[in-house]
Amino acid sequence: MMMNMLDETTPIRATEMDQLGEQLTEDCKSQGMEEAIREFLDEPFGRWMDSLAGSPAVGDGPERARGLSRNDIRMIAVAMERAMSVRDALLVSIVVGEDRSPREFLMDFMTNPMDPDNSRRLEEILKDSFRNASKTPDTVRCDNGVTMMFDIIEMVPERYQVQPLAVISYVLWWMGDERAMLCALRALALDEDCSLAAIVCSAAHRHIGPAWTSGNAGNTPKGVDVGA
Repeated sequence: MMMNMLDETTPIRATEMDQLGEQLTEDCKSQGMEEAIREFLDEPFGRWMDSLAGSPAVGDGPERARGLSRNDIRMIAVAMERAMSVRDALLVSIVVGEDRSPREFLMDFMTNPMDPDNSRRLEEILKDSFRNASKTPDTVRCDNGVTMMFDIIEMVPERYQVQPLAVISYVLWWMGDERAMLCALRALALDEDCSLAAIVCSAAHRHIGPAWTSGNAGNTPKGVDVGA
């Protein structure tokens, strides 16, 4: 039991992450992106979605990663770093409930983001979340998603922290939380080319927010879009 707990909370080495990323890239080449990512993320993504809707976990640290195992964490982090469609789908899964963005659709987008129907639907879901003043944050869902992203960050090397930090910055921005800027700046410090973090940083600096926040109804930062 002690060995299992130690294994689950042991930080993941860069070599381990890089090897897993290379495996995913090779699988995408040999099997096609759709089949490879679906197989790679099927179980981790299912646990991610289940955990988003659950009650907040008690305690701190990776062992409380909302039901995500160490293996889930490394696979999600690798997939986010290798495919922006995974990052975008996870972001939407946090800010939009499963009634409007079901997991089956999000998996379809992750595996086939170039499909016009998939990209258009995800863009419409995301835009509606910040243009519709009635779409207020589900704080439990957002807190769960942000906590899982921070749990991932605690376990992985810096290179793999960039996209989770960018997602956190967007979610905090959408919630009207001033800490969004800090997370965006941290992501940019690790990777100055992280465009999602740059967009959030610009929006926070200009005090632009989603429609449900005061005085900014419908004003969204230029460039806030999936695939950024």
